[in-house]
Amino acid sequence: MEKLSLIAQLSNLRKVVHDMEVDLGLAALERKERDILLAFFAASTKDPDHGIIARTDTVRQHPTVRDISQPTFHRALRRLIERGMIRRLPQLPAGTYHLNLD
Repeated sequence: MEKLSLIAQLSNLRKVVHDMEVDLGLAALERKERDILLAFFAASTKDPDHGIIARTDTVRQHPTVRDISQPTFHRALRRLIERGMIRRLPQLPAGTYHLNLD
């Protein structure tokens, strides 16, 4: 495939992703917040007692966030917590967060 065709396909795919982000209420997030939230979901597991959870050490390995500096990662994580999208449960080990689907 020629480069122009690939770029056109990528452009169409980006529009689909953008539309999904709008539909899911993620468009208002900053890009790094959105990348981190999606990396949390990619790294998540379903816990029978606590619902959907993920550990920051696993999330930090995701290709879309591994190059984000530690301070920037934690600032974005704090904003996601403030928005109620992620929350720390005291009964879970440090670095483990519950993901809110509401």
